Amino acid sequence: MVRQALSQSLPWLAFVNISFALLIALRDQLFDQFDTSLLTHQALIPIIETGIYLIIAASLFLLLIKGMRLVLLTLISLIWALCGYCFVVYWQLPFAYPLGIILLLTATAALYFYPAGLLCYLLPLWLAIPVASFQLNQSINHRFAIIWLIFTLILLYGRYILLRWFNEAWLRYEQNQLLISRLDLLAHQDALTATANRRALEQHLAQAISQQRPFSLIMLDVDYFKRYNDTYGHQAGDACLAAVAAVLKDAVRTPEDVVGRYGGEEFVVMLLDATTAQAESVAERIQQQLQQRGLEHAASDVATHVTVSQGIASAAPGVSAEQLITQADQALYRAKQRGRNRWVS
Repeated sequence: MVRQALSQSLPWLAFVNISFALLIALRDQLFDQFDTSLLTHQALIPIIETGIYLIIAASLFLLLIKGMRLVLLTLISLIWALCGYCFVVYWQLPFAYPLGIILLLTATAALYFYPAGLLCYLLPLWLAIPVASFQLNQSINHRFAIIWLIFTLILLYGRYILLRWFNEAWLRYEQNQLLISRLDLLAHQDALTATANRRALEQHLAQAISQQRPFSLIMLDVDYFKRYNDTYGHQAGDACLAAVAAVLKDAVRTPEDVVGRYGGEEFVVMLLDATTAQAESVAERIQQQLQQRGLEHAASDVATHVTVSQGIASAAPGVSAEQLITQADQALYRAKQRGRNRWVS
C-alpha cells in the first residue's frame, strides 16, 4: 500500500519542487533585472543556481531510483534550506517564507504515510527558516516563534488526520480484498468437497490448452453411489463424497495438479505435465488409498468399501477441452463395463 501510494504522490512532490526551482532559475526572464536588485553577496548567486539545478536533477532521480529516496529527499531539503537561509538573511526576499511553508505543506501531504521520508524532507527546511529569522534579527522574534509553533502544530495535526484517513482506506482495502477472495472462492470452489467446481475446471483446461501445455485427465465416478445414498442416506453420501475428494487431493503429485467435482459423484483430476503412464500411477494410488481408507459400502457389488472407476485421457495437439473430456468419459465408461474399481486409459 505504501509503495503504491508513493508511486502516486512522489511525482506530485517532484513536480512542485521542479516548478519552484524553475521559477528561481528563470527569475531574470520572469522579472526584469532581478539579480541586479540584489545589492549584496553577489558571489552566492552561482552557488544558489547550482543548488537549484541540483534540486531539479534530484527530483527527477527521485522518480527513477527507488533505493535512494531518503538520500534524495534529504538532499533536496538541505538545498532548499540553504537557499531559504540566503533569501532571508542576505537578501530579505519576501517570497522566502511562503516558499518554505508551501514546500513543507506539500511534503506533509505527499509523504504523511512514509515517516522516514517525511522526516528527511521536513527537518532541514523546518530548522532553516527559524534559524534564518534568528540570524536576521540577532535575537528570538517572539511573534515569529508563536507563528512558527502554530504552523508546526498545523503540520503535525494535518499529518495525523491524513494518516487516519490512510489507515481507514487501507482497512477498507483489506476488507474488500478478503471479500473478493471469498467471492472468488465461492465462484470457483465446490462447497461440499472443497475442490474446484466445474466452471473452474473448464477454465484450467482452457488455459492449459491455450498454452499448449501437456497434461492428462482422470475422470472418475464413485461406484454404485446411488445405492450408497439409498443405504446410508444423503447426509452420509455427502460425507462420502467429501472423503473421496480428500483422498484425491492426497493422491495427486504437486500443488499444480487440480482436483475438481465435475457433477454429482463424478470427479476430474487434471495432472499438468503428466504422461499417460504418470496418470496411471496416480490412478493406482487413488485406488490404494481408498482401499486403505476403508469407507464401508455394503451395497457395492465390487467391494465392501467405497471404490471408484477411472478413465484416463491425455492432451494432444488439435484436441479441444470438450474432446478430451469426452475421451476421458469414454474411458470411464469402459472401466465400468469391465467390472468397475479399475482404470482404463
